Amino acid sequence: MPAPCYVCSRCAEGPQRRQRGAAVILALLTVSLAAILAAAALADFGHAYDLHAGRYEQAQSRQLALGALDWARNVLAEDRRTSTSDHGGEIWAISIPPTPIEEDPASGVIGGHILDLSGRFDLNALHPSRRQHAAARTRCERLFALVLGNPVMAEQLVATLDAHLRTPRAATDPSAATSATIAHGPQLFDTDELLRLPGFAPEIVSALAPHVSALPGDAALNANTATPEVLAAVIEGLGLDQARILAAERERVWYRNLGDLNGRLGEGVVLPSQSVLDVRSRFFRVHIHAAYGEALTRLNAVLDREQNWPNLLWYRYE
Repeated sequence: MPAPCYVCSRCAEGPQRRQRGAAVILALLTVSLAAILAAAALADFGHAYDLHAGRYEQAQSRQLALGALDWARNVLAEDRRTSTSDHGGEIWAISIPPTPIEEDPASGVIGGHILDLSGRFDLNALHPSRRQHAAARTRCERLFALVLGNPVMAEQLVATLDAHLRTPRAATDPSAATSATIAHGPQLFDTDELLRLPGFAPEIVSALAPHVSALPGDAALNANTATPEVLAAVIEGLGLDQARILAAERERVWYRNLGDLNGRLGEGVVLPSQSVLDVRSRFFRVHIHAAYGEALTRLNAVLDREQNWPNLLWYRYE
């Protein structure tokens, strides 16, 4: 009969060692998993913090832009109270470079400028609802010809624009078929809409941009701020060279009234009525850029100064 086997102490420690080794490995895995979870949690927190901080800075930059817009409205209101004509030498026409609102630029930077839309030819003047739409078409053709240097192309482009303004909206947008829109097409909201019309290539729209606008209502053109091309298009018998001379002279002495302008015109030149040409402005566009932290806001707005306090027609962030 075989002798009984007695386990020595060394053999008895084998399973215990294996158990301790497994426990150590399990502990290491647990610590590693905890470290990975902690790192992921910190990463999520950092992302959430950055996201929150970015939203906060964006909100602050937009508030700065809106505050600058109210400041621009105040400047224009004060100008209307204190002056009887609008020209490029007034405070509202001064561009404000990016300027810290405090000594520390991190607290916010603001800048921008105001453009006189009443110094540009209103393309919506061709709309059938406007009082002098027939005369406006003739003036528009002259303006396009002067800017583009091609009378035939100018006539074609104006015909396209006129047809667009006369096309009933209901024909292309059944949901907008109201008595007001069926009678005639919609007016232009902005001059960028020209890009949607046949023939208005980007380079053509870019060339026309400094001379044209798209306004919501009838307003006289400001002779103090109109470009020479616009003046020559609107004033019957005025050549472009003479218009450029007038534009250069008004940089030193602006027109206080239409009598001042009429006194500088030669024979055969006839001023239109005051409803077409004036020395005051009603519509303005405000461009504002505001920064806070790493957030930048660009705001574009159009103001109507028919009353003393300019009415905000629309604004958008770009």
